[in-house]
Order: sequence, then C-alpha cells, then structure tokens
Amino acid sequence: MRERWTRTTAKLQLDAEAVARLMEPAFPGATVTEFARAKGGLMNTNLQVHLSNRAQPVLLRLYQRDAAQARIEVAATRRVAGQIPVPSLIHYSDDNPITGGAYAIMEWIEGERLEIVAPTLGRDDFAQLGRFLGQTLGAIHGFQFDRTGFLDEELDVAEPADVGHSGLIAYLEHCLMAGRGGARLGEELTSELLAFAERRSDLLDTWPGAPCLVHSDFNGSNILVHQRPSDGDWEVAAVLDWEFAFSGSPAFDFGNLLRPLLGDVEVFAEATAEGYRQSGRELPTNWRRIARVAGLFAWAEFLDRPNLDAAWIDDAHKIIGSTIAEPDARDWG
Repeated sequence: MRERWTRTTAKLQLDAEAVARLMEPAFPGATVTEFARAKGGLMNTNLQVHLSNRAQPVLLRLYQRDAAQARIEVAATRRVAGQIPVPSLIHYSDDNPITGGAYAIMEWIEGERLEIVAPTLGRDDFAQLGRFLGQTLGAIHGFQFDRTGFLDEELDVAEPADVGHSGLIAYLEHCLMAGRGGARLGEELTSELLAFAERRSDLLDTWPGAPCLVHSDFNGSNILVHQRPSDGDWEVAAVLDWEFAFSGSPAFDFGNLLRPLLGDVEVFAEATAEGYRQSGRELPTNWRRIARVAGLFAWAEFLDRPNLDAAWIDDAHKIIGSTIAEPDARDWG
C-alpha cells in the first residue's frame, strides 16, 4: 500500500562537506568516504554514511518536523533498548549548522524493510515473522502508563488524551468537518463514517489492560527483517521510527501492522496473535475489529494533511469503506 504513496516533504539535499560537518561531533577527524540515501521514509531524510575510521556505516537521520517529536523517538529508543531490537543512538542534537533542524547519528542495521520482502514470502516465512512480530509487540506493550496521552522527552504522559469512543468521534469531527478530510473523503462516506463511529467506537474502550507504549507507526516500512545465517529463518532486525510513540491501546499498533498487504495474509495475522499471547499479553476475541476501528484515527489524520496525493486519498477511501462495512455482526463481539 505505502509503496504508492509519495513524500509530503521534499528530501533534504546535502553534499559531502555538509555530511562531514554533521559527523564531526560524534566522529572528530573522521573522513566521510561515501554516503547515499537510505531506502524508504516519507517525512525525514536518512543517509547511510561510511567513515574512514569505522568499519560499519552509520545512519544520519535529519528530522523534518519539530524537535519535540525527534526527542520522543530518542527517548523511546533508549527506553526499549535491550528488550526490542532498535538501532543504538550515537549522537543527537536539537539543531544542526546545515539545515537547522534536529538530527541523529545511529547504528546502521542491516536488513530489508518488511514491506519490500513481504511479496516474496511463503506461508512458513509469514508464520515465522508473524510470531516474532507478535512477541515484539508484546514487549513494546509491556511498557505501561497510568493514563493515555501524548509523551514528552522523558517519556512521561505530558498531555492526556482520550483515544477511546469519545476521542475518536471528536477527532473525526476535527479532521473531517473542521479540517480538510471531509472534502477529500466525500460527503456520503464522511457521513457514513461518523455514523459508524457513533455505533462502534465504544469497542475501543473494551481492550483489556493498562495504557501502554504504542509505537504508532508499526508497519512494514518501519520494520527491518533479515534471515539468520545459521538456519535461514526470518527474524526482526530492528523496529525504526518512534517519533509518534504515545500512551494508548495495543489496538493502534495492530491496526497499523495489519493494513494490506500483511493484513490480507491470514497465516501472518494468526501467527502475530500467537506470538503476542506467547509474550504473556492478552488479546480480546474481537481484537482485529478493534484494531481496524483504532486505525481510523490515522486515516483521519492522513486526510487532513495539507499536501496529499491521489494515492493516499484512494487508499483512505478503500480502507475506511471496508472498515465501516458490517457484513457479519458477529465479528463485532
């Protein structure tokens, strides 16, 4: 799905001298021997950088939103390190002399984005990765909070937010009625979506357990995978891009992960649930339905963005339309 989406911000252009200046605080005196754009990414600019005094390359990450979100990523990465596979942080600054924005230097992790690998996988491969990702989500959701809301740079809930029934309705009205989303979605589908939210968004309040750490962009573009040299089995190499992490319900991460293509592969969804339960986490019987309802927050946010191309809007129509369809009431629990 995301392979059709275009960036909403232009990539930053850096020359060798600029890259070297950004490397200097972490690697004084090192020479940049080579650099190239890293694959993926719809917002920030990421470069793979090779240095004269280091055998392995590093990731140069230039943030193109405000530094507050960058600091959340730094805090989340540090908090989960050792329990979830993430790149180690080498250097971070709220600003830089080249572009002015926040930037980080991170460990380079070898692997392929899951969204690229997925079309080539067989049934057993999907099952392996599904179980691994379920266990990974279980570990992420093991970090808990006393309330839902947005996090600060200490990873404390700084701004409480309702992400349940009332919160979804209010957010849909904000994005679709007061914002740009309604015009892009169309009057009929907007009306149907709001009516659906009134009927079904109470499901968001039924997921058991305390509020937990939510990655919030947990999908095939932010999950690096690789095959173990020892036996060829697939495993997760790293979970990337923690800028949008917040305190909420596990349903948000499941809704993100199980968008098409991955969500269309039944063995993958079942294996993900199996791995999650193996981690000691609880799943309600209608977890997939709740996850799809939680996903409406993201689609509403997409539709309200200032710069959006036809592919994003087309996918929003498809996913929202399929989510609010109720072919079998038993599915709703």
